[in-house]
Amino acid sequence: MSRPDFDFDSLSELHDSVNKLLHSPDMKLEIIHQGQEKSAHQVSEASLKMADSCAAAKDLLLLAKAHLQNLQSAFRRIAASAEASADHAGNSFAPHRLPRKQLKKAILKRLNSLKGMKSTFAAASPPPEDPSLVVVVNLLKEVRATTTLIVRSLLSLIAIPNPDRKPDSGRRDPVFRIKLTRVDSFSVWEKCDVSNIPTMVKRLEEVEVVVEDMEAELERMFRRLISTRASLLNILTS
Repeated sequence: MSRPDFDFDSLSELHDSVNKLLHSPDMKLEIIHQGQEKSAHQVSEASLKMADSCAAAKDLLLLAKAHLQNLQSAFRRIAASAEASADHAGNSFAPHRLPRKQLKKAILKRLNSLKGMKSTFAAASPPPEDPSLVVVVNLLKEVRATTTLIVRSLLSLIAIPNPDRKPDSGRRDPVFRIKLTRVDSFSVWEKCDVSNIPTMVKRLEEVEVVVEDMEAELERMFRRLISTRASLLNILTS
């Protein structure tokens, strides 16, 4: 299974370099000299909001992971049952329909929230004569963009593939291009051949690993943002 293509390493290097800049003794002098304490405070608040958003996205990934694990259990129960039938499958998936819809709703809500943060960064954008703070705001925009991609990828990652879909000439499509059924549909699996279920369980396991990787990266992003916030507060209060 192909994984979402995120350049986490480049973002990490950029963030580390910005945090290093914020620790520079010259940074405070530059902000004071330019009279940009207000802008620094606004950027600090924006970094806190972005940290909160990363934490919320991580919580969303935890919900997605729990949902994936529950689906794996449901599929395994069906596969293990000698009397698995359409009715049996339908009954097994019934408890997962509402949580799945709620998860999709939460994903879309988080995407809207991230989209709304554009105005936060616009308000926090310092004047061009303060390039150091401009760099910080640009970094926050990159973090927002990456977080948005992570959350959006969940819509593809948790989608239920069609068990009857024929392979595309041996090609393994990226996760974002694979032809999937709609996110909240179990109908095709309620009547599928039970022999297809191990393939689905394997895919769910692979998706869970991807989600765990993204969860870990969001945690690192959150910690770096907290460091950014602390550095800005230190500049303003020391």
